Amino acid sequence: MSSIRREAIGMGGSSVGELLEPSGDVVDVRRIGDSIECGQDGSWLLRVLVVDDNHDCADSLSTLVHRWGHDVQTAYDGAAALEMMDSRQPDVALVDLAMPNMDGLQMARRLRKQMRFNHTLLIAITGYADQEHRVLCDEAGFDHYLVKPIDLADLEKLLLGERDRLARFSRRE
Repeated sequence: MSSIRREAIGMGGSSVGELLEPSGDVVDVRRIGDSIECGQDGSWLLRVLVVDDNHDCADSLSTLVHRWGHDVQTAYDGAAALEMMDSRQPDVALVDLAMPNMDGLQMARRLRKQMRFNHTLLIAITGYADQEHRVLCDEAGFDHYLVKPIDLADLEKLLLGERDRLARFSRRE
């Protein structure tokens, strides 16, 4: 499983480190500001936050996204997710809607009120397939809506699109 040696790349500024690929190969990694570039092709890793009160679902999805090569954290409720968002500012948040105390809609509304999260890609992951919930997600500020069981190809496509968008944006600066 891929793992980033955080002490080598730090969490800000420019620095260099290593990424251990599933094959056991080590590739160079460099961080420029808040973006991580790695590999021979200069592809970018995303910082992804998975939020779901179902631990098995959250852990499984986190493992999968990590295997796709992204840096992943997991939260099991909205309040913990907001704390992680504050400290980490992920590029993407995969958020379950039906959670106790603070559901995904409430979480999205709170995030979208803060300017620094305007560019965070919010993806709703839910068992609700009806039009009403799609509208509620749109109004709360979600960028995409995936119904459980999610189509993994759709999720991977969304993540790759965001990775490419951030890479183009970062290279312009």
